[in-house]
Amino acid sequence: MLQKIITVLFLSGDALTKESIARILQVNAEEIDKHIEEIDTALRGIGLSLLQTELGLTIVTQPQQAATVKSFWEEELKGELTPAAIQVLTLVAYLGSPTREEISYIRGVQSSQSIRTLTVRGLIMRDGEKCMLTEDALKQLGVTKATLLPDYESINTSLSEKLKEREG
Repeated sequence: MLQKIITVLFLSGDALTKESIARILQVNAEEIDKHIEEIDTALRGIGLSLLQTELGLTIVTQPQQAATVKSFWEEELKGELTPAAIQVLTLVAYLGSPTREEISYIRGVQSSQSIRTLTVRGLIMRDGEKCMLTEDALKQLGVTKATLLPDYESINTSLSEKLKEREG
């Protein structure tokens, strides 16, 4: 159970309530509670910690890893956008305000890292689960609104249909 809980938290990239984790793992929330201390101990052994807030549980780096985290983000921010980040930026632009889960569904892979990178670079902003283009992103794309992007209507329709297939 320990490995499953950690896996769900890692894949999420965001805080999850104990109830959400329990639903995903098809157990009751008390089962998650039983493993909290064990999860934190396991994570501390590899430079991470379990953060518990009113939003839920999330995996974070330990303060002692600050220099490594800083180096990572400096490197991440100075280079070109990765193909994954460009895909995510494109989905946000053409879908308007997709959720992290919708982005990951369309891409077929977990997208939290790319979303985080784009947020840190100021290209997207988050409102809860929703991701939206920033004014800076629109400026860099050379448009005043996303609907002016090339083939906006057809791409938006195609992506929206893909999301509807999932629901149906």
